[in-house]
Amino acid sequence: MKTERQSEIVDRLELAGTVSVIDLSSEFAVSEMTIRRDLLELETAGLVRRTHGGATRSLGRAFEPPFRMRSASSSASKAAIAAAAAAYVREGDAIGLDVGSTVIEMIPAFAHVDNLTVVTASLRVANRVTELHALERSVRLIVTGGVTRADELSLTGQRAIDCYQEIRLDKAFISVGGLELDGGATEFNLEDADVKRAMIASAREVVILADSSKFHQTGFAHVMDLTQAATIITDSGIDADVLQELRAAGIQVEVVLVSADHQ
Repeated sequence: MKTERQSEIVDRLELAGTVSVIDLSSEFAVSEMTIRRDLLELETAGLVRRTHGGATRSLGRAFEPPFRMRSASSSASKAAIAAAAAAYVREGDAIGLDVGSTVIEMIPAFAHVDNLTVVTASLRVANRVTELHALERSVRLIVTGGVTRADELSLTGQRAIDCYQEIRLDKAFISVGGLELDGGATEFNLEDADVKRAMIASAREVVILADSSKFHQTGFAHVMDLTQAATIITDSGIDADVLQELRAAGIQVEVVLVSADHQ
């Protein structure tokens, strides 16, 4: 599938810095012309810079990959992380669900839990939560209000922030753009980061959902120090040294097993 292939190309650039048309054509078993078209589309989206025979990484800290690209990337890892996060949801909880493709994956996994209050600044999340009503689950949905960001369908601005400041959550489930022990959790967009911080401040417990590709990545806007999180849930692709450093700092990290073939 084209979207998944392009997401994989971007992932490889994150790791290697450069890719070649010949190598990508062989790896994905498609023609070199197909790869060149992929690279042209990715360059148009601002994700890569084409070079003779390949491409290089072209992402600034404030650049936010399109939602469709993020949702197609590391899908097996995200599904496993989301299932593990859903296990933290208990009957009677008031939970905050952040913007992000991994958080959305949580919703079917806690569909069996009754008497929930779900607060979100994501129209995509809200839409998925409404599907639980068809299962006759007792879920109270609160959408924060605010100004809609077109591609993300997230709500930002003072109305969204005020909503979180007026309530108290049992748990907040957060998705971020990058994680570093010293730099903390960061996000691409300043307005989204403002809303995330308000959600975090309203919660008794914070759970970060982050696949292993997010580590050693730094976004534009600071969201939180990692020591503020009760738990970080990630996949088995996390570097062993990074995992050791996090745990040595007293941060609880839950690692879900994902085979190397599906990361």
